[in-house]
Amino acid sequence: MHTLFPVQTSAQNSHLDANSAPDIEPIQWSLISHLVECFLLEQWVDEHLIQVITTTEYLANHQTSQPQDAHQFLSSLLLASLPQQYQDFFDQDNSLIVMKLEQDRQLLLLVEPAYASPWRLSKSCLPVIYKVNLSLNSNLNSILNNSHHVDSGLLEPVGSPQQLLDMFLSMMDSATLSDVGVLKLKESLEASFIAQQQSATANITTTVCQYAHWHQTLIAAEQWASLMDRPFHPLAKSKLGFTAQEYKCYMAEFNQPIKLVWVAIAKSHVMVAEHVQDMTIQNPASYLLDTTQQQKLMRELDDKGITETYIATPVHPWQMTHVVDDMYADDLANGTVVALKFDELITYASSSMRSMLIDTNTPNSIKLPIGVYALNSKRYLPALKLINGEKNQAILMQARTLDPVISAQLRLWDERLWWGYMSPSHLYDKSAINPYFYQEKPTHLGAMLRQLPADLCDDTIRLLPMASLGMLVYKQGVNHHIFDGIVQEGIHSTTQDSSQNSAQDSFQEGSPQNKKAAVIACFKNLCDVFLGTMLRCLRLGFAPEMHGQNIVIVLRDNRFTSLLLRDHDSVRIHLPWLARHKISDPEYLSPPDFKNRLYRETPQALIFYLQSLGLLVNIRAIIESLVEHYHINEETLWHEAMISIEESLVTIDFDDDQRQLLRDELLNSSHYPHKTLLLPVIARGADPHGSMPAGESKTINPFKRVKNSG
Repeated sequence: MHTLFPVQTSAQNSHLDANSAPDIEPIQWSLISHLVECFLLEQWVDEHLIQVITTTEYLANHQTSQPQDAHQFLSSLLLASLPQQYQDFFDQDNSLIVMKLEQDRQLLLLVEPAYASPWRLSKSCLPVIYKVNLSLNSNLNSILNNSHHVDSGLLEPVGSPQQLLDMFLSMMDSATLSDVGVLKLKESLEASFIAQQQSATANITTTVCQYAHWHQTLIAAEQWASLMDRPFHPLAKSKLGFTAQEYKCYMAEFNQPIKLVWVAIAKSHVMVAEHVQDMTIQNPASYLLDTTQQQKLMRELDDKGITETYIATPVHPWQMTHVVDDMYADDLANGTVVALKFDELITYASSSMRSMLIDTNTPNSIKLPIGVYALNSKRYLPALKLINGEKNQAILMQARTLDPVISAQLRLWDERLWWGYMSPSHLYDKSAINPYFYQEKPTHLGAMLRQLPADLCDDTIRLLPMASLGMLVYKQGVNHHIFDGIVQEGIHSTTQDSSQNSAQDSFQEGSPQNKKAAVIACFKNLCDVFLGTMLRCLRLGFAPEMHGQNIVIVLRDNRFTSLLLRDHDSVRIHLPWLARHKISDPEYLSPPDFKNRLYRETPQALIFYLQSLGLLVNIRAIIESLVEHYHINEETLWHEAMISIEESLVTIDFDDDQRQLLRDELLNSSHYPHKTLLLPVIARGADPHGSMPAGESKTINPFKRVKNSG
């Protein structure tokens, strides 16, 4: 049986070293599975080229004028060269998607029904290429008498995701494809495949929630979240720009300490956030360094005579070597930027790669630019986005005053302090017509501070990126899920509210049914907090970024209690709904004659983010990990998510039109919008844009199948 969680399947013991060869078949299957999903949902080819039949019908298409036993023999010949699981698949009369590649070749996708899409690749089988033998029927008698003449390659499993991508591209009109975009897609897929093989050697802790300190748990959970990166995205692990060694140094799953390098920038070239009033005391060093470290840094600045006129800022070591030394060569030569010897701050990568965490009891962490292509966009740090992030944080803070439940359940990383390189002539121009907002150079040198709410820096609390809950880790032949520790600890906790945790309280060792009930109750608790909070945000007219890297869920006493948001520059709004609650237009910055996409023109366009990122990515990943790990019926978990939405629609004080629209879009509609991932990569080509290329198609409503079976 293949797995959706391939990167750790080879890590059978804690002594696995970096030279151990991972089992690449699970990685291939997972990438192929995600490629198939993208191909079907993004509608790479016209529907008439895709035929959905059953295996029985397919074999019947090879019916000849020969006796039935001859037909059965022919069918067995078709399958004879395949492993047993393929023969079992055909014997059970399963669904099959048949696509014509060329006159004499077909591609067979061995599929099963799904919840987030109509079909998904069967976990038992890779796709199959069928090479049609046009003389097969006319020569059947010869074949029956001389079976050794049969072409043993009639049916052959697809060998790699790269091979499958080539087949998919061959079915498309090449005139409509960007050659550069196709090369970028192929390069990214190959890099993602190699990266997953590397990640399979990472030695991941399995006791995330058992650390003594909250910051240790957060760093450990980020390792888990990084393993899959963006779930269901075939290119997610591709980090174009990293060598193999750099990948292992700088990706979170390897848990490597990263010493930031530091530079001093002339204050005449530094644009700052609105909340930075005095760079002498409001600078990265004052928030990130302890007293001893600050003193050492200040001595170096004093020795260079630049204490008063420069500001010291950290730089990711990869960025310094590969970008700053070259792009800022003139500034380094003329003294505008000064490279420092100070390197005392040790950090750890988060799952987003450029957000750096400190392993100590501090609310502060740092987000840095890094010119690596991830999800086919450069991870730089533009001032325009930082300014829009400030505007969005103001909306989030106002929302917390309007709804007491949001106040309790929606917590914010404070992202209102930042510093960035800027031309002196435009240092104070924060209008949309500042030309330097649209140049690449200023985006590569700067920093944004993140500050946690003080009450969350508490060792009774666990902070878990939701992406970490959609992942399994394998060690010594056993797989692990973060829910293991939560549910287990919940059983022995004396502070649990028994009325809220009856399913968990009934858990007994050796009782699989009770354990499943406890896991389902834990998942329902998560849905209530996540979906309930997001629905309250929609009521007020905004949608936070909802994928599992951006949202950290807060665990207290083994109960999920609130959400912690980061990356506020991705909040989307619908002005008419904001206006109902007297939240003003933030007046986002955007290029002239370009409507900022943070504005959503219709309520449906706002709800899209809950449907696509919230449910079809974030919640789906968690459901599929729980299904694989605990062998829970998948429909049960989708049903729990549906009940959570239904309850929220009743209890939240929506306007009548909002409630009906949300019910129609989330529960009653036959289809959901779906975020496209791969075709936009081809369309973008070599454009080094700072956001992930994406478009929109449609898929089935995941709750439709739940309702139909109910």
